[in-house]
Amino acid sequence: MAELDIDIENNESSLIIKMNDYGDLPLAVLFTSQQIVIETYICPVNTIRDTAEFNLFLLRNQKVLPLSSVGITQVKQEEYYVAFGALSLNSSLADVTLEITTLVENALDIAEITQVYSQE
Repeated sequence: MAELDIDIENNESSLIIKMNDYGDLPLAVLFTSQQIVIETYICPVNTIRDTAEFNLFLLRNQKVLPLSSVGITQVKQEEYYVAFGALSLNSSLADVTLEITTLVENALDIAEITQVYSQE
């Protein structure tokens, strides 16, 4: 199992994992009655020049993002693209670690791609 350099903070609704080896990228870990959801913000939707074109790109290329999905969520009156993955509550630590590292790599790849679609 991979060893991760992380810091963990517990807030009122989730755990926040700071990925020290990945530019301090924060991940939110949410526990529901049925699953563990791990997500991270990519960018505000309003920073994308043509959201329809970007959304189509994401939908067409979803299969190349193993274990992760991309969505839009609202935070304090602003919409953000997020990358997320979900696991069973019965997942092993190795499975959770794999999900976290894969999500981080996918999120960084998506963030890089957003540069092509960003408003300049």
